[in-house]
Amino acid sequence: MKKIILMAIAVYLLASPVVVHAKQYPTLRCWNHHSIIRMVSDSRDMMYEVDYIMWRESRCNASVINRKDPMGGSIGLFQINKFWCKPNRYTKQGFLQDAGVLTKCKELYNPIVSANAMMAIYDYADNRYGDGWGPWGGKPDGIN
Repeated sequence: MKKIILMAIAVYLLASPVVVHAKQYPTLRCWNHHSIIRMVSDSRDMMYEVDYIMWRESRCNASVINRKDPMGGSIGLFQINKFWCKPNRYTKQGFLQDAGVLTKCKELYNPIVSANAMMAIYDYADNRYGDGWGPWGGKPDGIN
């Protein structure tokens, strides 16, 4: 009888589904730009936020321009406004030129340049205002 009970317990344990509780992560929306997302977010632990901003702003398309935005429009994966690369009362060349990110606004079509511009603007806004996501309307909500 003992053997039958032990065998029944063994069969039950082997046949029972195993429940594993793991943290669920959203899938990347811009999987084709995974290396760009990693470049921007690896040291910052904000991979899904970067991916979401890229998807929301350009639908992962590096050649997008929104001409309706002020200051000549917004360009590239992160829709960087041309304000950031134009001379103004604070900078002779433009913020992104002074930061060494680019020499001309049209370079924002390059995904790597766009990512470097995003990081420079994020860091500026974070240091100045305490919210690096401010230029993109604040930190993305709903990121698991």
